[in-house]
Amino acid sequence: MIQKVFNANEMIFRQGEPGEEMYDILSGSVGIYLNYGLPEQKLLARVEANACFGEMAIIEKAPRSATAVALEDSTQLAAITGADFSAYFETRPEKVLDIMQQLSKRLRALTEDYLDACKTVTEAANTMEDGRTCDPELAERVRLYAQQAGA
Repeated sequence: MIQKVFNANEMIFRQGEPGEEMYDILSGSVGIYLNYGLPEQKLLARVEANACFGEMAIIEKAPRSATAVALEDSTQLAAITGADFSAYFETRPEKVLDIMQQLSKRLRALTEDYLDACKTVTEAANTMEDGRTCDPELAERVRLYAQQAGA
């Protein structure tokens, strides 16, 4: 495992690149962005110390789904290769469990957001079908989801 240090706004990896390692944040924080550097860039998550990111690429052996950028000066990361991660199953099973819990937490949050978005769209569609005027709170929720989706 190699330790790396990044300064604020320094790119750790870019969306679409092959993923050879994941990272454990020892200090500092990291922003996970979709379309980083483009007008439609979106901050998907802020990841803090004692959390991992980038694991999808080494687990799936797929290109990076987003760009990671250090948000603070002296953000210190431990790079974990696929071989390191595989070895964790025998040498550090508690770390594997921790990574799985982090993934589960993120998946649960995304599922809740998705279900809320579906409920909001359904409410808006039913309002329109019934010919009712959309109340301001519902209209604001629809606008928020549209902005988040880049629409």
